[in-house]
Amino acid sequence: MLDRLNYVAKLNMVLIISTIILSFYTVSWHHQNYLLHHKYNAVQVENQQMMALHKQLLTEHSKQISGKEIQESALEELQMKIPQLKERKFL
Repeated sequence: MLDRLNYVAKLNMVLIISTIILSFYTVSWHHQNYLLHHKYNAVQVENQQMMALHKQLLTEHSKQISGKEIQESALEELQMKIPQLKERKFL
């Protein structure tokens, strides 16, 4: 009878220690997930800012290219000349 109580006490101690260790690992895991979530959000915001800047630069670049293409086609196909500024004489 005493051996059985001793065995049950040892088993309970092992289960209690296992539960405590598992609890610590769970808390640590949740904290790591919390930190990872905040880091993910910061990286996502930075990525969105970079994508917005990239789109803005692409838009500006396409406007410049389309303006150059129009100017080049006007010079080549329509044989237009670049306007010369005339100096005005004031009286």
